[in-house]
Amino acid sequence: MGTQLKGPFGGFEGKVGPLIGMWSRGQNVITSLHRTSTKPPSQKQIGQRNKLTIVSSLLSYFKDLIDIGFREHKPGETAMNAACRYNYKNALSGVSPDFTIDYPELSFSRGSLIAPKGIVIEAVGDGKIIFTWIANPNAMKLTDPADRLMVLVCNPIKNEVTTKLNATSRSALTYIIQLPVDFAGDEVHCYLAFSGISGRVSNSIYAGAVTMI
Repeated sequence: MGTQLKGPFGGFEGKVGPLIGMWSRGQNVITSLHRTSTKPPSQKQIGQRNKLTIVSSLLSYFKDLIDIGFREHKPGETAMNAACRYNYKNALSGVSPDFTIDYPELSFSRGSLIAPKGIVIEAVGDGKIIFTWIANPNAMKLTDPADRLMVLVCNPIKNEVTTKLNATSRSALTYIIQLPVDFAGDEVHCYLAFSGISGRVSNSIYAGAVTMI
């Protein structure tokens, strides 16, 4: 049974015959009942589902970064939807059913702010990585020393990630991150991006892979 909203010409909530009404993102949405298909999925459909599962499963580990890094998304979609769409298209390799994450193409942030430049990473023992980057003299007027560093480190071997939302300022030019000491011997993938006080973000940059010591 449906409930009429805003008079006879408004939307409704609930089920009326073959229709379902709901209020979603500030709009009345009316859809038809979904019918369960008895037709087996094609290999293409299975491949698409596998790819989406791989991408969405990984991105769920660093939703905190995505909520900031993909906040410049299209109207009507969430930051996670936008991140899934981007990484589905760009960060997968292989053929069905053997899809894998292409870590150098993975991204947790897309935006117009100037990204970190000249990144160098070094594992220094005790679960620590030192990141350094350079000031770009040609872009001083386009950057803010107070921009905040965001960090992502992925460990595919242990299926774990480490994130930092507000690590340090752009002007610091260096940052040391502490990872679990049991990462020793594992190869990890590292990413950096900046967020500004104005709400803008940079593209995330793949800083490279390093073996923990």
